[in-house]
Amino acid sequence: MNTRTVVLSLILAILFIGCAGSESSVQEEQSSPTPSTNSSALLEYQNEISSAYLKKHLAAFSADSMKGREAGTASEKKAADYLAAEYREIGLKPVGDNNTYFQSFKLAGAKSDSVVFSVYNTESDQKKLIDHSTASKNSSANFIRRYGGTDSLQAEIVFAGFGVADSSRGVQHLNDVELKGKWVMVFEKIPHTVDEDTLINPAINTRARFQTIMSRGAKGMLIIPAATTAEFEERAQKAQTNYGKVGRLGLAYRDKESAGGFSKGYNIINPSLAARILGLESETALAVHKQGLIEDVSAFKPKELPYQLSHIPYSTQKEVDSRNVLAFYEGADPELKDEVVVLTSHYDHVGVGAPDSTGDRIYNGADDDGSGTIGLLNVARAFAKAGENNVKPKRSILFLNVSAEEKGLLGSRYYSDHPVFSMEQTVANINIDMIGRIDRKHEEEGIENYSYIIGGDIISSQLDSLVKAGNERSGQIKLSDRYNDLQDPNQFYRRSDHWHFGRKGVPFVFFFTGVHEDYHRPSDEVHKIRFDKLTKIVRTIYGSTVAITNAERAPEVDNQKFIEITKDQNF
Repeated sequence: MNTRTVVLSLILAILFIGCAGSESSVQEEQSSPTPSTNSSALLEYQNEISSAYLKKHLAAFSADSMKGREAGTASEKKAADYLAAEYREIGLKPVGDNNTYFQSFKLAGAKSDSVVFSVYNTESDQKKLIDHSTASKNSSANFIRRYGGTDSLQAEIVFAGFGVADSSRGVQHLNDVELKGKWVMVFEKIPHTVDEDTLINPAINTRARFQTIMSRGAKGMLIIPAATTAEFEERAQKAQTNYGKVGRLGLAYRDKESAGGFSKGYNIINPSLAARILGLESETALAVHKQGLIEDVSAFKPKELPYQLSHIPYSTQKEVDSRNVLAFYEGADPELKDEVVVLTSHYDHVGVGAPDSTGDRIYNGADDDGSGTIGLLNVARAFAKAGENNVKPKRSILFLNVSAEEKGLLGSRYYSDHPVFSMEQTVANINIDMIGRIDRKHEEEGIENYSYIIGGDIISSQLDSLVKAGNERSGQIKLSDRYNDLQDPNQFYRRSDHWHFGRKGVPFVFFFTGVHEDYHRPSDEVHKIRFDKLTKIVRTIYGSTVAITNAERAPEVDNQKFIEITKDQNF
């Protein structure tokens, strides 16, 4: 064979291979049809959300072996690994750091070693030590640091009765005395009603009292508990477990004030010492004095006491690692898939702490927020099953399980400041926190299949309509707007992870079934979860997600009041 024949043969072979390759590519494209984005077809997969799946994974996720999933601990890492493994099994895409399912961040805080409390009598311009005690891992004191107190604090003491100002009823326990730079000592329980007679406006609760006193420049508060000295001492001994641990955490990249926590004081005082400071002979005399205040609550006037309290904390600064878990499901519409709906839950809880009456020290967090977290896994699985059959939503979905919610919404704060998908791409947030139980109100009414909806129309009327439409075609639960109010004293609209989307202008809706007797207690365990109810709520969340991802237009923030409330606040 001559050279010309060889060359011609090679050219023909190359052309044949190229044509064959092109034909193969065409055939491959033809064998992969465009996914269906039909909402009705997607909703058929809500049956993938089942009590069996939820029970299996929630039992594992809230088991004692998870040690309460506290942020910054090995148990948090174990929980995050569990979620990542399940997302990998489901087939969702990792979009975290270095192509993992994790977004890492650092938390900064102080490890509390001890607090030294000293009380001085300052009569006759003298300064005489009358009590000295140290709270630490190995000792209890005559004060329990409830929270805050990260600064050294020394100030005179003012006694302010119940610490309330209710002009409508003539109760002025905070007037005619300077609170700035003082410790303000008050009785713990506010007597709102006695013998069906309203003495003090019920809206003036302990939170409102605290805010009023601290806004007037007080150094801190001293709370006289509704307890005996023996009960106080037992409580103080339990509080020893708080020492040697890292206390309130903040995000390391933010300023020291945000990472350091509340610098002023909020301490509970031994009732025997409180009686002495008030010039009373005994704990019994203190109870009589309190009863006298209740009987003539409007006659009381606050007074400065000849005593001074020194509160000196000793701590060590520390940084710990934490991480969010992220899994991505891409939409199928060429024009809309760059828009993202973010579904959130927090997977952390409060860890191991003070034992309850049974000796249990592990705070399992089955409802808070194991229920929401495992619910998101099941929603992800339902979408993945639909995708296996070439049925997909138009917009994309980010499944975001944040950590450090129990430390102050820190994981969601970090994501909102370092989003994987820009806030401009983020069209809505659905947040889920505590959806597996029933609160007292609905227990009394005999209603099980409900959820409070917070956000929605106080931010975006369009989002509210989409959620209601999704519910009608899925879980068909009762949607309650009881707390859906920008004036709600509980301020639930800003007390979970959805808030850090709202402050960035992203419309959100928050699914929540209310607090219950096991909230933040070791008894929040999986056997108390109502799985049939949980299944219905998770199906409503799936149906709402379908409605939002397939809507013609993304929901917009259209409530001017919400915009006004958020725009001038410093977060």
